Parts: sequence; structure tokens; C-alpha cells
Amino acid sequence: MTMFPVLATSPLTTSASPTRAPRALLGALLTGLFGLVGCGGSDKPAESPNSEWVVEDDTDTHEELDVMQEFGGMNQEKVDRTFKKAYPALAQCLMEGQRRVKFLGGDVQFLVKVDMTGKARHAHIEESNLGDYETEQCMLDALKSHRWPKPVGGRIGLARSSIGFDPPSDVRPPVAWSDQDIQRVLGTLSSDLSACGGGGPFFLTAYVKTNGGVLSVGVAHSDEQGDATARCLVETVKNATFGSPGSWPAKVSFRR
Repeated sequence: MTMFPVLATSPLTTSASPTRAPRALLGALLTGLFGLVGCGGSDKPAESPNSEWVVEDDTDTHEELDVMQEFGGMNQEKVDRTFKKAYPALAQCLMEGQRRVKFLGGDVQFLVKVDMTGKARHAHIEESNLGDYETEQCMLDALKSHRWPKPVGGRIGLARSSIGFDPPSDVRPPVAWSDQDIQRVLGTLSSDLSACGGGGPFFLTAYVKTNGGVLSVGVAHSDEQGDATARCLVETVKNATFGSPGSWPAKVSFRR
């Protein structure tokens, strides 16, 4: 029987504290962005809207690509600015999720893989204790819709950021569960979780209702081939029945 280690529900540990996303700041950012429109001089010729996305066709391009390494460097300042531009959309995803799960919140570590044109080829949530798959996918779609700084010296650039999303301050947080609360159920689910497929690792977070049913499940991974497995894991855990946490829902994280 395969056992799965349980993760604490405390915020993720990263090299730096997750950036919090206050709603007032998000509104100010949107106002500032709209205010910048139309401020340029009128004597400059208009650029093609696609010009920034085109890689120049030099005679040495193919030779350079042959020797170029896979991963290039990223300008972290520009990466941070792009994540800040995405804050309003990320916050909207969170608020929509909180209509389903009123105490939804947690820390999320994002990874965006950017190609040589500045397009997000893949977006992942590497680690998270947010706990709602729909909200997580909404956030990833928002990140993929943005243009990113181009990698330097490689075909793919890795843009990372850890962001903390706070639940509403007027809502009681869920009960934090320990491994003793879920190990028995994970034991019965072991074969079903393994049958979802390989790859990973996958980090799952679930909210458990007072009757033992599952209110919501989220999953984090950075496996480019792991989306089908991730969806299967979410559905498997969502259909499980845990013990009752008592008079208030619980939150628990574990790894497969």
C-alpha cells in the first residue's frame, strides 16, 4: 500500500516571503495603466501591433539556434512588473472562487515558461495550498494571456513568483488538519490515486465539509505532461469521504 506524505497547511516556505496582493493596490495599478494610454507624441509613426512578437530573420539565426542552450536568463525586474500587471486578473479569479469557497486563500508559487517571442508556452502552479482547481486554472489562464520579457541566451525563460492570497477577514478560517485525520482515507484511495498516472510530484489541498464530503480540491505541479493526471487526482479526492472535522470545515494538504 502506497502512503502519501502529508504537508502542513501553513504558508509555503520559499526563498522570499510571498507577495501579498492587496485589493487597493490592484485598483491603483489598473487606474495607472489606463492613464498611460495616449501619452506618447503624435509625430512618431505607428508600429505594427505584432512587431514586438517577431524574431528578426538574420542570416545566422538558424546557426545561432543550433548552439543556443535550452534555458536562458530572465530580467527579474521585468518579470516582477509583468506579474504586477496580472494582479487584477488574479484577484478577480480569487473573488470568483470565494463565491464557492468562502474562506478560500493561500500561498501560490507560479512558474511561467516563456519562449523567444515573449509568449507564455506553459504556466504552472509549482506549489500551492490554495485548494480550488477552478481558481487555479483561472489564474494560469490569466498569466498565459500576458506578454512576458524575452529570455536572454536561451530558447526558454523561467519566470517565477510567489504570491499570497488572503481569505476574507470577516470569515472564520477552516480547521487545520494533521496527518492523523486523513491517513486512513488516503490508504483506501492509494490505488485510485496511483491509477491516475505517473509524473509529478503533485501537491493537493482539500477543504472537507462538516459531513466528511469534499468541498473543493486544488493541485499544484510543474509537469508539462501532467495535466490529465492532475485532473484525475482532483476528481478522485473530490469524490472521497473523510471523517467529520466537527462543526466547521477543515483544510488539509498532501503530496502524491
